[in-house]
Amino acid sequence: MINTEGMVAETATKIYTDLCARDVPHEAEAGRYPQALWDALTENGLPLAWVSEANGGFGADHDEVFGAIWASAQAASPVPFAETLIANWMLDRAGLAPADGSASFALSGHTPSADIPFGMHADKIVLFDEAHHEISLFDNRVAVRSPEESLSPDGMTQFIFSGHLAEQSAKTDLSRRGIEALILTVRAVQMAAAMESALGLSIDYVTQREQFGRPLSKFQAIQQQLAVAASECAAATMAATQAASAIARHSDDPEQAWHEAVVAKVQIGHSVEAVTVPFHQVHGAMGYTQEYDLHHYTRRLWAWRDALGNEHLWSKRLGEALAVTSPDDIWKGVTTGDWTGGKSVAS
Repeated sequence: MINTEGMVAETATKIYTDLCARDVPHEAEAGRYPQALWDALTENGLPLAWVSEANGGFGADHDEVFGAIWASAQAASPVPFAETLIANWMLDRAGLAPADGSASFALSGHTPSADIPFGMHADKIVLFDEAHHEISLFDNRVAVRSPEESLSPDGMTQFIFSGHLAEQSAKTDLSRRGIEALILTVRAVQMAAAMESALGLSIDYVTQREQFGRPLSKFQAIQQQLAVAASECAAATMAATQAASAIARHSDDPEQAWHEAVVAKVQIGHSVEAVTVPFHQVHGAMGYTQEYDLHHYTRRLWAWRDALGNEHLWSKRLGEALAVTSPDDIWKGVTTGDWTGGKSVAS
């Protein structure tokens, strides 16, 4: 299980419990940004949890911060908490000061633009330029922002990097795989948490709702659907936990956690349809209404599944990496989580 104990995780859980009640995601989607929630997170320094003490943060253990990310996803938090954590971590690894305000991130690609999660709300954008091994910080508030189509209630925008000057830039020792490992693991933790919350909603609903004089939970077909969904949720949580543990073990060189992160991405990506379909089915028409809470989890799951590419793309990438890795190194990685033997060959 994801570690939900410790100061960071427990503080985040309390903030989300107090300030992210079920009406908050609904209000945020209607255009009322929960500034009080974001202010509470920043006042407690939580967006700086992965920033080193020398750079103004408090260098919290990775596994404890994953507990805070878990709490945010379970609350269907409509603020860029996880995104800011990732962006500040990237800046810190380049020796740059953390972002002033909220932030999101992007990785360089074939075009000088990127789709940015929370792009309408993030104050800053942090870019990893793979070609030059640089981290750059951009002010998103001076950019022309127009929303892109997105399944997620959090939305996204497209940012054109070639039209803006970076506020600061620096070389980094991070590789693209290292950054991918952290991003994929964060998304895996969020997705597993969202699945658990949606499962809880579904169980509560079928327990309380009656048809033909008895609760829906007494019908064998309903029990079968939720049993399958529960097993997928358990697999997702285990995959996310393994990836988070790998990041914690290899915090100095997150590239070594890339394989576990990709495995979690693939496993949980395949689980999304297997859980969201029965969740909506057992709710009947209620599960498709805007007023009900379920879509705040399922829509994020669909969006997170496609972030940085879906499970099919990552299955291909993982297969390509393993195809040039020796059988002994593959077996060592599967059984011990240590993939360093094949790192130089697969990179």
